[in-house]
Amino acid sequence: MDQVKRRRVGSSAGVRHAIAPPAPDRSAPCPIDGNPRVGALLGQADAAFARSLRRSSIPKGKDVVIGGSRGDCVYVNHDGWLARYKTLHKGTRQILDFILPGQVFGLPACVFQCAPYSVVTVTRATLSAVPFGLVDTMFDQEPALAKALFWSTIYDAAILGEHLVDAGRRSAYERVSHLLLELLVRLNRTRPTTKMTFSMPLTQELVADALGLTTVHVNRTFRKLRDDGLIEVDGRSVRIISFEALSLLSDFEQTYLNDVRP
Repeated sequence: MDQVKRRRVGSSAGVRHAIAPPAPDRSAPCPIDGNPRVGALLGQADAAFARSLRRSSIPKGKDVVIGGSRGDCVYVNHDGWLARYKTLHKGTRQILDFILPGQVFGLPACVFQCAPYSVVTVTRATLSAVPFGLVDTMFDQEPALAKALFWSTIYDAAILGEHLVDAGRRSAYERVSHLLLELLVRLNRTRPTTKMTFSMPLTQELVADALGLTTVHVNRTFRKLRDDGLIEVDGRSVRIISFEALSLLSDFEQTYLNDVRP
């Protein structure tokens, strides 16, 4: 807890913005990509076009995008969790990001000659596949979907940039704290609640691969966060006891998760 006390003394104006998670707009439709603007844009899409999308249920542990292969679809995740990852030649894995309900993914696999990373389902997920051949049509005839894809790409870039700061400058204690706060805020933007409890279907191995740590280190860090009275963990359920303290000690500043400017 000494780290928390030091942060309180030297906290900046930027960090103070992270004291409380954003209150969701209960009157808005369920947002896509954790971003109300993207959800609103998708809601404007032509119904006939939406019906042409291929929707399917994908089991847990299935690669939807395979690194090194060419993709032909962009996907919308309606429910479930997925992980964007890359495996090195020596067999180690780095998870770049967790794809939460509502996110759009798969565009790089269609744009580049081969996919720069893979995407695997962490839980069962329901996805809609948008054939890449329809992207030009989207920009010509479905500006709402085109804008949604554009904002989604910007949103992903902001999240990946923050994860680079995690890997380069934050301690293990700070990385785990920052991840928990990020997941809480992202999930609260897609559900009508401001509760501090959320379900996290991630193993310690997945968390370790996302944060560049060992599973032993992740286990010790979760235990220390519990002992410090900052979180409670009960199976898959995680409760943030002090959003303010975790924000201050991990420099969590949530503007990169907020809605984009008009």
